[in-house]
Amino acid sequence: MKHSLAAFCVLAGALLCFVAFARFCPPQEPDKGLRRLDLAALLPSPKDTVALPDTLPPPRPIPEPEGPDTSAHRILFVGDSMVEGLRYRLSQYATANGHTMQCVIWYSSSSKYWAKSDTLTYFIRKFDPTYIFLCMGANELFVRNLDERDAAVGEIIREIGDLPFIWIGPPNWKPDTGINDILARHCGKKRYYPSLRLKYERAKDGAHPVLKSYNMWADSVSTWLRDSSAHPIRWDIPEKDTPKTHGVTLLSPPKD
Repeated sequence: MKHSLAAFCVLAGALLCFVAFARFCPPQEPDKGLRRLDLAALLPSPKDTVALPDTLPPPRPIPEPEGPDTSAHRILFVGDSMVEGLRYRLSQYATANGHTMQCVIWYSSSSKYWAKSDTLTYFIRKFDPTYIFLCMGANELFVRNLDERDAAVGEIIREIGDLPFIWIGPPNWKPDTGINDILARHCGKKRYYPSLRLKYERAKDGAHPVLKSYNMWADSVSTWLRDSSAHPIRWDIPEKDTPKTHGVTLLSPPKD
C-alpha cells in the first residue's frame, strides 16, 4: 500500500512539474533547448469548430409518381343516387382503359349511414377493389349537425384504409352548410373533386342533372383524375362506341 501511494505521488509531482513548465517557462529561442508549450495553440479555435443544429432537418417527402399508374384496376364506385347518372360515362372510361367497375348505389344515403353500417366494408371484401370512387353528400347539403358528418366522413376514409380513392363532391344546386368543406379537409384537394363549381342542367326535381350534364360532369372528373389527382391512372378519353360495361348493385333507402 505504501509503495502504491509513493508511486502515485511521484507521477502526480511529475505531471505538476510539466504543467508548471508549460505555463511559466519563458519562451526559448528556436533550436536551443526546451521550449514552452503553447497550450492555446493545441486547442481548436472557434472558427475551426462546427456548430451542431438545434434540431434535425425534417425527413424528405415521399416523391409522387412521375406519371399515371398504367396497371388495370378493379374500381368500386359507391354512393348515393348521383352514382346512377355518373356510372354510364365513367364505365366507358374504365372499359376503354382496361379497368373493371362495380357500382353500388344506395338511394337517399349519406355519409352518416355509410359510416354507421358495415356496407362499405362488405362490398370491399366482396369485390376486392384496387381503387375506390365515392360520390355522396348530396343528401346532406343543408344539415346542421356538422360534427356528426365530420366524424362520419373520417370513419369512411378509415374504412377505405390504404386503398387509393377519390371522393366526388355533390353537385350543389344551392349553397351548402358545410359538407363540402368537411370533404375537402378530410380528403385533401388531390382526392376530393369539388363538383359544386360546375354548371348543370337539372332534371325536374331541380337536384339531379340531366344525362348530358352527367356526362359533362364525368368528363370533368376524368380530366382531374388523370392529370391532378393523388393517384392518377390510365384514363384516356373513350371512343364514342365504347360499351358501358359495369356491374351494379342497388340498395333501398336507409331506414332510421
